[in-house]
Amino acid sequence: MSFRAAAWATRADFRAATGVLLVLRDPPTPPPPAKGQPPAVPANPAEGREVLLALVDEGDGRLTATALAGHVDLGTGLRTAYGQIVAEELGLPMAAVQVILGDTARAPNQGPTIASSSLQLHAQPLRAAAAQARAWLLAQGAARLGVPAEQLRTDGDQLLAPDGQRLPLASLVAGGHAELLLDLATPVKPPVDYTVVGTSAPRVDITAKATGAAVYVHDVRRPGMLHGRVVRPPYAGLDAGPFVGTSLLAVDEASIAHVPGIVRVVVQGDFIGIVAEREDQADAAMHALRVQWQPHTPTALPLDDMAAALSAHPSTPRVVAQQGDVDQAIAGAAQQFDRQYLWPYQLHASIGPSCAVAEWHGDRATVWAGTQNPHALRADLAKLTGLPDTAIDVVRLEASGCYGRNGADDVAADALLLARAAGAPVRVQLTREQEHAWEPKGAAQLMTVRGGLAADGTPLGYDFATSYPSNGAPTLALLLTGTVPAEAQAFEMGDRTSVPPYAYADQRITVHDMAPVLRASWLRGVSALPNSFAHESYIDELATAAGVDPVAYRLRHLPDARAAELLRATADQAGWKPHTAPQQQPADGDWLQGQGVAYARYVHSKFPGYGAAWAAWVADVQVHKTTGEVHVSRVVVGHDAGLMVNPKGVEQQVHGNVLQTTSRALKEQVRVDTATGTVATREWGSYPILSFREVPVVEVLLMPRPGEPPLGAGESASVPGTAAIANAIFDATGVRFRSPPFTPEVVRAALHPLPAPPPVAAPAPPAPPPVADPQRRRKPLWAIAGALATGLLGLGAALLGARPGAIAPVQASTAGLYSPQVLERGRQLAALGNCVACHTTEGGLPNAGGRPMATPFGTIYSTNLTPDAGTGLGAWSFSAFQRAMRDGVSRDGHHLYPAFPYTAFSQTSDDDLQALYAHLMAQPAVAQAVPETRLAFPYNIRPMMGLWNAVYHQPGPVAPVAGQSALWNRGAALVNGLGHCTACHTPRDVRGGELARSAYLGGALVDGWEAPPLGALTRGPVPWTEDAMVQYLRSGHHAHHGMAGGPMAPVVQALAQADDADVRAMAHYLVALQPPAAPVDAQALVRQAAAQPGLLPGPAQRLFNTACGACHHDGDGPPVLGLNQPLALNTNLHSAWPDNLLRTIVDGLQCPAFPAIGHMPAFGHALDDRQLVELAGWMRQRFAPQQPPWADLPAAVARVRAAAAHTPR
Repeated sequence: MSFRAAAWATRADFRAATGVLLVLRDPPTPPPPAKGQPPAVPANPAEGREVLLALVDEGDGRLTATALAGHVDLGTGLRTAYGQIVAEELGLPMAAVQVILGDTARAPNQGPTIASSSLQLHAQPLRAAAAQARAWLLAQGAARLGVPAEQLRTDGDQLLAPDGQRLPLASLVAGGHAELLLDLATPVKPPVDYTVVGTSAPRVDITAKATGAAVYVHDVRRPGMLHGRVVRPPYAGLDAGPFVGTSLLAVDEASIAHVPGIVRVVVQGDFIGIVAEREDQADAAMHALRVQWQPHTPTALPLDDMAAALSAHPSTPRVVAQQGDVDQAIAGAAQQFDRQYLWPYQLHASIGPSCAVAEWHGDRATVWAGTQNPHALRADLAKLTGLPDTAIDVVRLEASGCYGRNGADDVAADALLLARAAGAPVRVQLTREQEHAWEPKGAAQLMTVRGGLAADGTPLGYDFATSYPSNGAPTLALLLTGTVPAEAQAFEMGDRTSVPPYAYADQRITVHDMAPVLRASWLRGVSALPNSFAHESYIDELATAAGVDPVAYRLRHLPDARAAELLRATADQAGWKPHTAPQQQPADGDWLQGQGVAYARYVHSKFPGYGAAWAAWVADVQVHKTTGEVHVSRVVVGHDAGLMVNPKGVEQQVHGNVLQTTSRALKEQVRVDTATGTVATREWGSYPILSFREVPVVEVLLMPRPGEPPLGAGESASVPGTAAIANAIFDATGVRFRSPPFTPEVVRAALHPLPAPPPVAAPAPPAPPPVADPQRRRKPLWAIAGALATGLLGLGAALLGARPGAIAPVQASTAGLYSPQVLERGRQLAALGNCVACHTTEGGLPNAGGRPMATPFGTIYSTNLTPDAGTGLGAWSFSAFQRAMRDGVSRDGHHLYPAFPYTAFSQTSDDDLQALYAHLMAQPAVAQAVPETRLAFPYNIRPMMGLWNAVYHQPGPVAPVAGQSALWNRGAALVNGLGHCTACHTPRDVRGGELARSAYLGGALVDGWEAPPLGALTRGPVPWTEDAMVQYLRSGHHAHHGMAGGPMAPVVQALAQADDADVRAMAHYLVALQPPAAPVDAQALVRQAAAQPGLLPGPAQRLFNTACGACHHDGDGPPVLGLNQPLALNTNLHSAWPDNLLRTIVDGLQCPAFPAIGHMPAFGHALDDRQLVELAGWMRQRFAPQQPPWADLPAAVARVRAAAAHTPR
């Protein structure tokens, strides 16, 4: 159904329209400042009266209603509920009602959508507006029909008189414009007459979302739109301190010069943003941009012990409730109970990272955002840009769910800064890592309870104290740009549901208000959920000590009759099993069974606040007695929300609460890097959430209360949940857990407390046996001596100004000299030697040289191999080319460095060299001078290479090895010659010479990657076959060995263009070097690795399962982003070095050798060093159990980090 009002973008549009009836209200008087609360953002009087409701003649006989509200729908069904309220009062069908939420240019300012208050507190004006509009319609109809208004009724879109006269409702507003000022005293429909409110209605947004028709903020596209990314500072998750906004030292814009499409780099204080034509360009630039930051000073608080940190954090105590004499009561107790409960920092964990689009119009701006607080965001954007708030329109669209404040406001400010700088619409998308690291967290909380029991089990005294670090979290761009000072503020937010619901005769409730520890904001349940966790865990402990059933004990001390009725009904619905001690249920094999209960009422807003809905949980859990895994199998929730506008919607809200609360109870915890004080939990591997297979059966009992006012239902059902689960775990195990999350390792350690084992150093890998090159023999001593003498003479001559003889330049032209067959052969050999990989710089033309190659002796730049006479090989004869390849001497007589592997190329036959020369000289000439190689002394003295050659160089092709086949000898010539495999796969001594006589193809580290051992020293679990090696060299992968990554990827790309017979010969030779071995059942190895005992769940296992497991497992799942090959057969997992595994995790697989291999994202910026160590160690144990643990993984991580940092991005 179409609505005229959908096109009205501002209040002025509504007030200028004809054929409408508007109900307006004066902007509410700004509330006085509230001590300890964030300042409210009042309505701006310059915008005039606020529109609450518009009845519109659609011109086709229809009358429609458009309701406007400042609160927004977070997936809670608010839009549907508001629509039901309006439809009920007006007597219109739901299809004739639309609801506009949150847009600042149209909707009223009702503050943030928080605290389950949208219906409870803010539906009343809308209901009154609809009733007032209906009264106006009846009055107009009565005047036209000459019938008393009380005798008229509506029938669809018609007004019906007792005598049968009908009048279209639309005709009452057609052609006119009427405005009513809201009168809250207007009589509204009595609940007994409701036909729409109180009945379950389909959500108005679900169909569009299910079919992909809904427009989320991520989907917004504007004409001429550009794309932005931001680069955040290193102090992730911190928003107070002298370093915030002042830490940026330098931005190297030249580091992204190679990225096409860059429009602007925007720098303001610590804010850095990049604008590009395409999103992939912005993303690439974000990762490539080199930024220098000043180190920040981390907090001195012990963040690895949050209880100690919160205890040590300065705070201001505030007693919010007190009665009786607590200290005296506790002193007289027969048993004293002092308990401490700890709640962790948690994430909103929005499935999609936040996004926003902004458009700058010079004197106005429009921002499309997923905010929960549109008018406050508008005020912040005005402060950030200097525009009046009335000049900024915040268009609120649905976004990633969060139930609290995630990064939506931050990214909106980012987008507006970039749009202003670029002068065009800009869409900014945060990354997963930025969302996790920088979103304002749900705050940690420490609760202590002092109390006791009388001899008869009566509770004596309740001294409750809660410590809650503040959750103000100013919009990030305001802090990074220095627009507002980065000063810590302590708000009074820890008092939600701080007063227990039970009748403790003597009690004292103290809230310790404190400044933030990490950047924090509201998360579902705010401080009420942790406070209730403590209240409900403690009374459960009292019940057990008193020997009374937990439900009966609660009912004995619960004075609220409505709450007691709910608790009884919930227990009955759940089939509660009364018990006075834990572990009364029989185990199911290894699974212990337990049942737990908890009750709470969510009390929100400034203390003493407002009570939202009542909720009670009964949770059934299973706990594995060996692994510590906890499964919540069933949850029954009793819920009393008063009059329910949409009962099905309330039930869906309860389901959502159960799922999120179960996830928070079992899995979710932010980890902090203690060295930096910053957030280390930056992706799903380190912050897993509940999966589909872990979802419990949920049963909801909705208490019918049609005569009661509606109460907030968005958060209430979450509040008692964690305590119910903890109490159920206690019932199953007899062990009390007072700090979520209840992860397997936490539960396991409590069930099986053992002393920490002494640290055991990983055994050093055994030294490999010496292996020599079977083709090339050791140089005789007389030959070395003679070569040294020659080298010394040459060095002396060079010092006197002489150099080896130059070969005269020629005007080389191969046109017509070589047959097509020779040229094709040369192309194949160039591919086999992979000339283009080293002789092409990043983004440069093929073979034009200039690629920097880091060596232990300095950086060497590759030469230009194109036939350009001035800068390349154009003046080189074949003799000059042959000498360079065989002897390492350039055409002009200067020595080449062995970074150009002439020590291998010397083994190339004359025919192959001739074909290769022909191919290179037939390529397009590129005039490109390359940077001069300048090494430090003494390596800059090139004639000294004569001495080096005397020891390490063996010129000339080696004769075939007698007794070996032609295929073997051809393979040896290619592997040792043009293929120059030994250049990477054979280790070198301190002088850069290959250890070909002791560790031939024994593996080496090159540019931060391991070139693994080949031939006799290969370490893979499955011996190579010739066919497997051919497949690997041609396609870059084989299921029994793994995939080619890092520097090997361009090698196999090139080999795919080489001659089949040559690749087969190389494979034959390499496989022939392996020692004889019995056949291995590869799949048996995979099964053995998967079935090994003793692998218990823990953080590293969760990290792998969540971050890696979707794509990587045992080769038995569907391909996701590429090939699915079993890691148990991957050579990198079996290597003596962890570098390739670590480097692959850090860098990902950005440029796979072939598309079929697939793409792997980089995790280096998402995982910290500790996580990399844990993950690599677990993967070694899981997939290569027959191998010893890697020694000194922290050093390997540091080595890999350093290598990755020096690799061009």
